[in-house]
Amino acid sequence: MADSTVPEPDTCEGALSQVVRTRSLQTTLTWAPLLLLADPLARAAAQPPPPLEPQLEQRSPPSSQPAPEAQPGSGARHAALALSGQSAVNTANNPLTDIPALQIQNYLQPVLTGGLNAKANIPYIRFLLPYTALGRRNLMRLSLPVASSTWSPTATALGLGDLTIFSIPIVEFDGARAGIGPLLVMPTATSPALGLQRWQVGGQGIFSKPYPSGLLAALVGYQQTLDGAAKELVVQPFLFRQIGDGYYLRSSAIASVNFSDRSAVLPIGLGVGRARRIGNGNILNVYVEPQISVFTFGGLQPGFQLFAGFNLQFPPRP
Repeated sequence: MADSTVPEPDTCEGALSQVVRTRSLQTTLTWAPLLLLADPLARAAAQPPPPLEPQLEQRSPPSSQPAPEAQPGSGARHAALALSGQSAVNTANNPLTDIPALQIQNYLQPVLTGGLNAKANIPYIRFLLPYTALGRRNLMRLSLPVASSTWSPTATALGLGDLTIFSIPIVEFDGARAGIGPLLVMPTATSPALGLQRWQVGGQGIFSKPYPSGLLAALVGYQQTLDGAAKELVVQPFLFRQIGDGYYLRSSAIASVNFSDRSAVLPIGLGVGRARRIGNGNILNVYVEPQISVFTFGGLQPGFQLFAGFNLQFPPRP
């Protein structure tokens, strides 16, 4: 039986490509809310006062028809429901919130292990698109490394990485949300140092649970090439703690295991962010998070990296 593992790279460009492979399935999915406010008091004030003789008052019998349920395809209604039970900060950072968003994120990696004195910078652009299919809410995310660069004393690469797409049906239980769905990686990388340049398939799972003081969430993803030669597992825990006025503490470092080149990295991070409504009603969420790797094994891995970015959410208009 043929060995399916990928040999260790013998060139600097091949070694640098391992850095991007560990980032091809990243997900930090954070969204922001729209605060929808109803005014039942105004409607109550518009009603005439009750009659003075209660014995002559005629009351309508209770309706036998049940109240209409929210339609799965109503984005504004689901956004309102998401906001009703949690704070704006929680909704802004919940990876399974029903609000479309654009994310611009960057990983600056000035220290890479492996002895080549290599560095990397990986910007991401991500689109989060909630939609309804077969009567169930779903979330689709498209993630593309743009203007990615890796450099060392002997080689430099600049260009696009591989495009990652996943789609997840969302289920709710006990105040939490979860979903598992398929994942596809398209070979759009412009250099072997910036992506595998091969079709990959896999699966993506996300869980989130809001609390009055913050949010706990987790992302687990697996992907491999069609021939099984390259395989990678990614685990990303999310921890958000509110500190007031839209500010929050955060931790969202990504641990990964690459089975093809037998490498792994386990970072921890602590950062700060703020979510707030801007003038046009959209939500801006800005954050920065230094991350230090407490364990690395094999290949080029980030010993230290600075994760920063912003999310712009577009709540449906009521």
